[in-house]
Amino acid sequence: MVSNLSFGDIMAQSILGFNNLDEFFAFHAAPALAGIKPANLFSCPAVLMPQAEQILSDYEKQFEDNGTHFKLLCRCREHILILVYNRRMVETLFEQQIIKNYLSRYGYTKNICASKFLDKLAAKIAAGESFPHEIGVILGYPPEDIEGFKRYKGRNFKCCGYWKVYGNAERARKLFEAYTLCREKLMQALQNGATLKVAAAAI
Repeated sequence: MVSNLSFGDIMAQSILGFNNLDEFFAFHAAPALAGIKPANLFSCPAVLMPQAEQILSDYEKQFEDNGTHFKLLCRCREHILILVYNRRMVETLFEQQIIKNYLSRYGYTKNICASKFLDKLAAKIAAGESFPHEIGVILGYPPEDIEGFKRYKGRNFKCCGYWKVYGNAERARKLFEAYTLCREKLMQALQNGATLKVAAAAI
């Protein structure tokens, strides 16, 4: 566990339903922590994590040598949005021409880097605009699934797991199985006494 976070661990146990903060992050972001998914995004009631900035900063330091980042994407009145992402995987995404072309349809320049993309997303969310669907890109969602979700308003999907699938359902199901197995292994390792960083590196 992260040192000097006894308050956070008590909070995780008594309010969020986990034994400690390592379990909380493992449950919500195992694939990104293990480096098999570019990023995971999840929310938490703001009142339950008043020290979010410090908590994320401590995890950022703990994982700094393997390129895993912990970003507070938004602190709204009721919730905070936390993004855990693998820098190498995200940068690889932004090198793909299909991703550059897709994001250009939303007004992003084709040479935008991941950090500036995240800053723009955070600004959109903070401004109260409709939730930016293009965030799915950094989460590893195929563009056809993002567009399908928009077009059909979340209906008529082929299958549903970590996101709603409108394109290659077979590929998506295999990914969903891998992500779930990753979370199960990571949670089990933590329960056996491993730290989050050691457990994630062993997946």
